[in-house]
Amino acid sequence: MKIYKYIGVALMVLSLGACKTDDLERDIDALKDRVTAMEAKVDRLNESMNMIRVALDGNKTIQCYTENEDGSYTLTLSDGNTITLTQGEIGATDVYQEVSISTDGNWVIGGVETKHHAVAVDGVPGVTPQFRLAMESEGKYYWEVSYDVSKLTWEEVKNQQGTRVYASASGSSSVAGPIASAAPNATGDKFEITLTGSGTKYEIPIVSGLACAITEPNPENMENGYWIVPTNTGATTSIDLKGEAVLISAPEGWTVTASIDNSNPTTLSVTPPNQDGAEGVIILQVHKGLHWAIDQIKVRSKKVITSWYQEFLAGAEIVVNDVTIKKGSADNKVVINGEEVDLTVDLIDTDNAEITADGLYFIEAGLNVTYKNSQNKNKVLINDSPTGEKPVVTCTNTITLNGTSLICKNVALKLNENATYRFLTINTNNAPYVAFDGCNLEVPSTATQNAFCYASTAVAINSFTLHKSKIKIDKSTEYNIISVGKDNFVNFNSISVENTIFYGNNASTFKLFGVNNGNTTNAGIGSLVLRNTTFLNMHYAGYGIVNGDISTMIVKNNIIYADNNNNNVTVFRKRGNSSASLQATDGEVADNIGYIIGDFYLNLWQGDTPPLENAEKIQKLDASPFESLDKSTGTYVLKPEYQGYGATIE
Repeated sequence: MKIYKYIGVALMVLSLGACKTDDLERDIDALKDRVTAMEAKVDRLNESMNMIRVALDGNKTIQCYTENEDGSYTLTLSDGNTITLTQGEIGATDVYQEVSISTDGNWVIGGVETKHHAVAVDGVPGVTPQFRLAMESEGKYYWEVSYDVSKLTWEEVKNQQGTRVYASASGSSSVAGPIASAAPNATGDKFEITLTGSGTKYEIPIVSGLACAITEPNPENMENGYWIVPTNTGATTSIDLKGEAVLISAPEGWTVTASIDNSNPTTLSVTPPNQDGAEGVIILQVHKGLHWAIDQIKVRSKKVITSWYQEFLAGAEIVVNDVTIKKGSADNKVVINGEEVDLTVDLIDTDNAEITADGLYFIEAGLNVTYKNSQNKNKVLINDSPTGEKPVVTCTNTITLNGTSLICKNVALKLNENATYRFLTINTNNAPYVAFDGCNLEVPSTATQNAFCYASTAVAINSFTLHKSKIKIDKSTEYNIISVGKDNFVNFNSISVENTIFYGNNASTFKLFGVNNGNTTNAGIGSLVLRNTTFLNMHYAGYGIVNGDISTMIVKNNIIYADNNNNNVTVFRKRGNSSASLQATDGEVADNIGYIIGDFYLNLWQGDTPPLENAEKIQKLDASPFESLDKSTGTYVLKPEYQGYGATIE
């Protein structure tokens, strides 16, 4: 356990009227003196508590010590930390409460037993109280204590009468600190510490040349007291081990090496198991003669994936939004959300490759691939590298789903120039899943079709998810992401669009979900989630961005931006240009913002009737929410006051 100093000082604010410069300087000097005194007071108390912790744990020795002119001792511990220890009467203006340990092993402060253990109980280590001063009024301070390792929670120190314990600022009788006496024994091989409250005496061995100190890694490698160790590379940190031999205790599955060099620091090397979130404690114990010194550090593994293909072969699950994919019972078997299907599995590692059969394809980062649809099986495209450049997949004809799924992770999909086909068509059987996670989708200006996905004849998709993606639409005439034909009973059970950006070349006739006005019965969405999504010049004036019947809708933290509009902009409408009001049965509509130019309306829903009770109107801004905006790439920086709205794609 590392020992740290925690100093909490509340600074007062001086209210000064007109006064001479000398008076001002004198007041400032007095303030500095009081602050310095408060800091010293807190220092002394917390150093004493840290020393008591060392005595209680019994896992450290003292390498050496020096006696200071004021009678205090500076101790260098076996873990490399130093403590300056003041014993007994520690200042005429210091008011402390006595500290002791009850028979139950709990801390007793000022005669009041706490519920916090000073010694380990059932394998749970004891805690070390740390103190600070809080200001009640100018010149009047009271003690607070924290039993929280991270010092996030504090409470007032109370006396036996249940009132605050104050630290006097001037002229009171001296009160002993928590340690009544502290000094080396007559033979110089032990340091003796006696507590004020109970008179209990502890002995800490003084052993020269015995050290066991783990240097805490850089803060960016620490999280809530744990050393975060990547699985692919492991990690190292400096250690100072002096003595005769070292014993290493490590969590199951961890590989740990450490060696002694009595002249120089050495290195602690740690390799975690190949899994995420494996936790434990690494303990080093060094002995010299009959004495032992111990130090430890908490560790947690961080799974680092370099190849999804290798992870898949090893049996790992790959998650794409609401779809989970893993290896099946044979090489040509894949389990998609618990259902095993026949599917080719392959790794594409050459540029300009052609995919001529449906299957599960892992594509190396940055490659260019052509997808030629030829079968009616599931289609799964995954960037083999979790962090590498997206491979570009050019679709040479429509991807048709007939009771099968399209699942894409971290890839870029595009159409050929002058394409006369759409990306996706749902045939006569419902598609279980269409999922895009971290994808770039691009529609060229020369594309002739007006929809990304088309569904008709009473079929639809069970789950359509579009997360962490960017959709570029250069087509300036009407374009729908999902287009529903004129037939009734075309339903999408669930649509989820989150953390996604729609942008392009001034398309002002855009719909995310469009239902033809000829549809009069059951054409729409069962559950819609539209959250943290940004529409840049993507709208369809009064016709709405989303059409159709909707049962449940969660619409939050979105941005609607248009500097190309010449009319009102509406987000939700019943269907087509229907004048009927959209009504949902459940959900939440809140915290959406928008900006359009001109003296036009910006409405979330057509007409004055909200789709849900308590649905909030969109907040129409007087100015752009962006500090900077590049509409050609769909990148922007939000103004500070609008952080948390729209998509944040790295």
